[in-house]
Amino acid sequence: MIGPKWASLAVRAATAGTVVTSVAFAIAASSGPSSASAAGTGRTNAAGAHAASARPWWCGSKSITLGIADGGGLNAWSAASLAQVKQEAALCPAIKKEIVSDAGFNPQKAISGLQSMIAQGVNAIVIIPDSGVCAELPTLRQATQRGIKVATWAASGCGTVPADYQSYTDQNQVAVGATAAKWLATEMGGKGNLLYLGGPAGNLVDQGLVKGMYQALKSYPHITVLDNVTTKSWPVTNWSTAQAEKTTAGLLAKYSKIDGIMDMYGADAIGDLAAFQQAGRKVPPMVTTQLNSLSCEWAKLKGSKAFPLADISNRNWMGRLAVRQAVSAVNGINDTEGQSIALPLLENSAVSGDAPKCYAAKGPNYDPSNAWSETQVTAAAAG
Repeated sequence: MIGPKWASLAVRAATAGTVVTSVAFAIAASSGPSSASAAGTGRTNAAGAHAASARPWWCGSKSITLGIADGGGLNAWSAASLAQVKQEAALCPAIKKEIVSDAGFNPQKAISGLQSMIAQGVNAIVIIPDSGVCAELPTLRQATQRGIKVATWAASGCGTVPADYQSYTDQNQVAVGATAAKWLATEMGGKGNLLYLGGPAGNLVDQGLVKGMYQALKSYPHITVLDNVTTKSWPVTNWSTAQAEKTTAGLLAKYSKIDGIMDMYGADAIGDLAAFQQAGRKVPPMVTTQLNSLSCEWAKLKGSKAFPLADISNRNWMGRLAVRQAVSAVNGINDTEGQSIALPLLENSAVSGDAPKCYAAKGPNYDPSNAWSETQVTAAAAG
């Protein structure tokens, strides 16, 4: 499952209260980001240490007013994403002011928030444009036309780089969908009924994941995807644990046989699991994104109640890459880091030593990949 540039990615606890993060990437040292005007910015070398100064290579010297926008902003994933963006921004002394806006999946609120940022004089924006399908695009174009460097991430803005915005950093949705589906199909023994659950109706993240799922399932003709899932339609969870439990309960009443679950949001998977348990149904193999509370619940289940589980990173850390893209662009620094990243499985119960781990000393929403160092984030972007 792990791509050729990722030899291994392991995050393990050294003691009950201390987490040690280690990542070994079998990748050759690359020249890394380049700059046409990088004098004095402190280039990052292959080992991740800053050369010449403590200022990150992407920071530059121009004063930055940074807009941080999220079309959603309602759940724990959004909170973790905001924290990652702020963490990266704090490394750059040139960022003098931050303006934060979240829209709660309300397109008009998203547009108003962006317009307010533009009026307040931001010169860089980092945004998850997921308030509604393509809703933010006209305002993103407006910002770009005014010379503001806009870095989108974690959801497609529906535009074109660099005409409509500076960059779009994300997991490769199709590749991730294929990776998840291939693992699930293997655990299902290549046959049976697969249940796919997704976020808000029509969102572009699930569109790509579903496309990748069906690409992988071409090799598994004896697997049936339940409920007429297409790249435009799927059982909706709205990325809400409560809604996921409700939706799954309805599907359990509808289908007497479910052999695998693909729900690429860990907090949803908690709801899925609860619905199965309430219905007294055996939980089938499940693939999702990493969530500590899910891993801890999984670790408790023994014997007949145990089920195969795999996950990928929540990718909140990609917000750090988006900050680099926006700020470096303001300074004329060419950031060549990867923007479409084919994430491998992060944890996999089918592989000895890679099973989902419960970090008992951490919170329920803890994701070990969010503890990656700057060097590890840079290496992951190369993968």
